[in-house]
Amino acid sequence: MPRAGRAACVLAVLASALAGFGSASAPRTLRADVFVAGAGPAGFVAAIAAARNGAKVTLAESFGFPGGMATAGLVGPISKFNFAGRRVVGGIPWEFVERLEAAGGAITDLPKGNVPFEAEVYRRVAREMLEEAGVTCLWQTQVCGEPELAADGSIAAVTLSTGGFLTRMEAGRFIDCTASGAIVGHHGFGAFRSEKGAAQPLSLCFILGGVDTGKARVLVRNDNERSANPTLRAALNEAMAAGRIKSFGGPWAVWGSTIRPGFVSVNATRAEAADVTDPVQIAAATERMRREVPAIVDVMRQADPAFRNAWLAQTATASGFRECREIKALHRVTAAEFASGADVPDAIALAAHPMDRHLAGSSGQNLTFLERPGVIPLSSLVSAKCPNLLAAGGLVAAEPAAFASMRVQAQCMAMGQAAGTLAAFMPGKDVRQLDFVAVRRLCESQGAITK
Repeated sequence: MPRAGRAACVLAVLASALAGFGSASAPRTLRADVFVAGAGPAGFVAAIAAARNGAKVTLAESFGFPGGMATAGLVGPISKFNFAGRRVVGGIPWEFVERLEAAGGAITDLPKGNVPFEAEVYRRVAREMLEEAGVTCLWQTQVCGEPELAADGSIAAVTLSTGGFLTRMEAGRFIDCTASGAIVGHHGFGAFRSEKGAAQPLSLCFILGGVDTGKARVLVRNDNERSANPTLRAALNEAMAAGRIKSFGGPWAVWGSTIRPGFVSVNATRAEAADVTDPVQIAAATERMRREVPAIVDVMRQADPAFRNAWLAQTATASGFRECREIKALHRVTAAEFASGADVPDAIALAAHPMDRHLAGSSGQNLTFLERPGVIPLSSLVSAKCPNLLAAGGLVAAEPAAFASMRVQAQCMAMGQAAGTLAAFMPGKDVRQLDFVAVRRLCESQGAITK
């Protein structure tokens, strides 16, 4: 080929490559009626509820599977479905645990209403339910940056990142079910729940094998029964005083995210509350807890014969934080109204877990058992500032003491069902102006328990 021809060919190839690079780098656009950020207990149930109520739903999750801290964080059991012998959470959440049990992955008949499970089965059953509902799931994908706003203040789109490549996600309504408030953390839509330094500490769960589960107390059956192991707690206090470990919580060493003979899941590590939106702080806290796990296991082996031959089978993929942001909602639940258990017109879920607030700077907790189930109103999930934004789970608007009961899995799932149902209700309208009582009745018709 003549030199001029070769040069022209090279230029053509370069032009084609550059054109291809440009088109590949430009964000693609996806569209849904409802977009759900986060596939933890609240998020995957919200997506199912919205889809079952007729919406086209897209769900994005930073991990490669649903379940959030239940499956990536090994947090269990699923608390809390019963109160004083009465079922207080039904609907999609109870359907989910029944399907878990049918698949050999859960125990659902404990009077307390806590459900220990197998994390791998949890992932599979949640995926199956999402697929059956017709939800489009975007795994290993997360919201990044500020949402794009329309002229009326509604969210027009959010940006998603998958392996560093961007997608523009348009939707009619958005539900933030992320742990840190990936959507509500922008444009003044949310705020940190607690003052700096007062937020509950972080934990990193792990699973032990080689445990004599015939001798260990692996099931917590009854209401008003503390589940922390007193023998192990005394030994860990001694280890902390001797400088062998820096801090701990609980410890809770039970069938939680596993129900296999010979195995228990353990919640014992503790790190001071970090700004979990700061990569340096969250990395430092997580690494410190990972380094302390072997020392904690050694203490457990020496303290209790049931753990003498225990070995570390697995540490959680991610550390967990008990509180971060909350949505600035139409109503923020106070501790007093929550503890009263008084019904409200837009009640969409009941909470039965104790008001369980872990204390920053210590191994203790403030634990107040409820006299009656607390009430979670739909208005605590609806943005006061944005006409098409909802939140559920850890982002519910509530004072810290009330949130300390609401934050557990069964209640997050119940909030997810309500948020998903509302998101599919009367499309195109300002969610703040919708008939919340009608949405409550719709949730009840689909199995939710609200009083």
